[in-house]
Amino acid sequence: MKIFVGIDIAKLNHFAAAISSDGEIILEPFKFTNDADGFQLLVSKLESFDKNSLIIGLESTAHYGDNLVRYLVAELYQVCVLNPIKTCQMRKNNVRKTKTDKVDTFVIAKTLMMQDNLRFISFFHLDMMDLKALGRFRQKTIKQRTRLKIQLTTYVDQVFPEIQYFFKSGLHQNAVYALLKRSTFSKRDCFHAYDSSGKSAQSELARTLY
Repeated sequence: MKIFVGIDIAKLNHFAAAISSDGEIILEPFKFTNDADGFQLLVSKLESFDKNSLIIGLESTAHYGDNLVRYLVAELYQVCVLNPIKTCQMRKNNVRKTKTDKVDTFVIAKTLMMQDNLRFISFFHLDMMDLKALGRFRQKTIKQRTRLKIQLTTYVDQVFPEIQYFFKSGLHQNAVYALLKRSTFSKRDCFHAYDSSGKSAQSELARTLY
């Protein structure tokens, strides 16, 4: 006999319940926290069952369930992450049309039971999840850096437009950073040096900035 465990994921607290393949309620819905203590509580509720007979399912919702999935896979449980579209269809078939955390646990468990082919999460999938998250974070950081560079260049362009004439390749970021740090090196002094001394002043300015 298979036992299907449905877990409704939230930010701070999760709810779980279990039903058998015959539709009998094995575990009534209970709440556990989204931390190590809560995960241990969940496992303590499942310890009396054979791990091979347990199939645990949860919806793919943001990142709130990631730690729980990792914990359960490390404990060698069979874990399946369901597409919310599938559970949504099951909710539509629910006679009461209600949506609460406790009801959702049974909806998820029943959805799990109705699937012909289940794809269980493995350590490989967890590694791929980490790589994808790292890749998204890198792309986001690069975009933020580019946006900040553009903003910084715009501000310096407004308060010190003459600085672009001191660098052949345009406005250099190191020069901008140095100017922001050296408050005693005024715009007027830089412009006067360039206007009266030409190329030699450019070299002197570059040495000062670096």
